[in-house]
Amino acid sequence: MRIFPFKTTLWDRFFFSIVIMFAVHLFWVRFIEVYAPLSIATAGTLVFTALVVIFG
Repeated sequence: MRIFPFKTTLWDRFFFSIVIMFAVHLFWVRFIEVYAPLSIATAGTLVFTALVVIFG
């Protein structure tokens, strides 16, 4: 099972997941932080990062 449609190395998957994590946190701070704490976004993106690095 691959998440990305192209061949990636471990460090490619790690970099992509960090960029996505950064984008999610910016979106969260701008629109959602009033309703839910930033730690929820952090926990979710850490799980996403682990899945991308393992199955990417």
